[in-house]
Amino acid sequence: MISATAFAQTEPVWSDEFDGEQIDRSVWTYNTGGSGFGNGEMQFYTASQNNAYIEDGNLVIEARRENYEGKPFTSARLHTNGRFGFKFGTLEARIKLPKLDNGLWPAFWMLGDNYGVDGWPKSGEIDILEAGFKSAMEDGSVNNAVSGAVHWWHETGTWSDWLQASHSQHVVLADPLYTDYHTYRLDWTPEEIIISVDDTRVLTMDTSDPALSEFRDNPMHILLNLAVGGWNFVEITDPAQITADFPAKMYVDYVRLYANEHTELEVAAEDYISGDFGVLTETHPVENTLNWEDNTNLYVWSNMQDSSPVPFEGSEALGFTVQPGNWWGMGLLHPDYNLHNYKHGTLQFDMRVDSDVNIEVHMMSTAGGQGTVVLANGGDQYGLVRDGGWHHVTIPLSKFGGVDMETVQTLFAISGPAPASAFEIAVDNIYLTESTPLPAPQNGNFGIYTETAANTTAGALLEGQDSDLFIWEGTLNLAPATAATSAPEGEAALNFSSTGKGWFGMGFAAREGFDLSAFDNHEAALHFSMRTTDQTEFRVGLKSGNVQNIGQTWVTFAPGNDPYGFVRDGQWQDVVIPMSDLSGDLEMTDMRQLFQLLGFGEISDLSIDNIYLSGGASSEPDGDVCKPVRWKKGARKCLPIRGKKRGWDKGKPPFIAVP
Repeated sequence: MISATAFAQTEPVWSDEFDGEQIDRSVWTYNTGGSGFGNGEMQFYTASQNNAYIEDGNLVIEARRENYEGKPFTSARLHTNGRFGFKFGTLEARIKLPKLDNGLWPAFWMLGDNYGVDGWPKSGEIDILEAGFKSAMEDGSVNNAVSGAVHWWHETGTWSDWLQASHSQHVVLADPLYTDYHTYRLDWTPEEIIISVDDTRVLTMDTSDPALSEFRDNPMHILLNLAVGGWNFVEITDPAQITADFPAKMYVDYVRLYANEHTELEVAAEDYISGDFGVLTETHPVENTLNWEDNTNLYVWSNMQDSSPVPFEGSEALGFTVQPGNWWGMGLLHPDYNLHNYKHGTLQFDMRVDSDVNIEVHMMSTAGGQGTVVLANGGDQYGLVRDGGWHHVTIPLSKFGGVDMETVQTLFAISGPAPASAFEIAVDNIYLTESTPLPAPQNGNFGIYTETAANTTAGALLEGQDSDLFIWEGTLNLAPATAATSAPEGEAALNFSSTGKGWFGMGFAAREGFDLSAFDNHEAALHFSMRTTDQTEFRVGLKSGNVQNIGQTWVTFAPGNDPYGFVRDGQWQDVVIPMSDLSGDLEMTDMRQLFQLLGFGEISDLSIDNIYLSGGASSEPDGDVCKPVRWKKGARKCLPIRGKKRGWDKGKPPFIAVP
């Protein structure tokens, strides 16, 4: 057997040096939430620049002791799933860890890109760096001990078994991990995995056994995170027992991949799919299609029997008989597709049905969640007519809130509640169309809710046409102006009071989205006028993209600590927030919620008016803007710096529109 290190090259074939101003969102995105991630971890992972940012040529992942969404800590977990992956090679990162004792759990690791379709541990897992484990805390070596591990699917047993196998080892270094940077390395070939730190071998594993196909068949993606506590590994589940210093910072100087003779790269940004994309169509011209031969499965989940319908086109269609008394549903599951170019495209299909039952159309993603559009009788049918004949349906993909379009694992699914009587349903000619350009106001001020012409020189939202004002779940009353709340400009203002539901929220939602990159500059600002005497805490925010918790930014207004000079004296005051304070968490090229209000508790009076953005410049770059992220044959290849990639909250559905 030839050692993996024998093939190491002197120049990386891919690298992120973290030398820009912001995290490269064409490469990295986030896992978010406070689920504990299977380990009982105690942090809430955010996509906030408070927890992950670029500083002095480093990616910094910062864990904080702060209460957030019911968790006592915040931190960040970044990954490249759907953006960058590879199979075989030498991957290394230069990292400086915080003091770990006690309770911190940093990691530099990998998962198979088949995670979405096959799950863990069939995806395989390679842990290049883990530190902070319990036995090292107990013997006093926790700040010097480095662990490496490999996890895979155990090929024997029954479904009642825990079919996960693993191999782990650790070494103890002479110097603490927090005093300087250390280089953590994976050497990977089809026959062998070697994990090392500073050229000290941590783990060697022979992967030539046919049962270890997880480490030969699929590319893998990279993860970097800093966890806090957990019943696994750290074995601390009481926040009071976390004694590490906060804020705790994990510094990553670079991540580099060197090729060996087996290396295969998958850099999504270099080869985004484009053109009409076929899911199930035989006659519509498409440039790319779902590969039904590549681990793609059509599942019938409940109460649907094949009815073999006459197709709308070609020779095949999906047709079913649905019986009364039970819910029904079917859908696809397949390897992830990166559909970056389709975020503002459409899902198109032909459907035949004569029932008035609600039809829920779904898409699902690995790195995001599920998005659903309901075709409700009497609601928006998107072209469907329920007369038993074939009709063409067109749904904007932006309606599938929550889906990460870079990791789509279900391109099409339908389901619905139990019908009152049996019915037939058929679907055919399913395909996606590519995004159309979003409106991109620039060179002036952009109005969100304003009657002042000077505040709309770059354009304005057209409520009821390209945007809507939503009251979230009926949590606010919208009252007309009074003498006390008369508008500071024009004739109208937004005057709110709670409806007693324990929380409240509203937002101006773009029906498709806006490219506001012209306002991503140090001169731009968000303006609004506001008045209240109420002492309830609330937040003002903006939201970009499509995935929950990613691309969201909030500014908290708290009594006694209100920002930007706001005073709760009942008088109208102008609030000006520099966009540089907001844009770091936003994908400015894909803004979905242009102004939001959110609070918990009840608020008796709050008035807002004259909302607009100022300082829009030209969004055209000054010449070629490039970043060295890839080398080929010794020559540096310059790639354009991509737009920020984040996601849009699933929202607070169901929304209630204000007439």
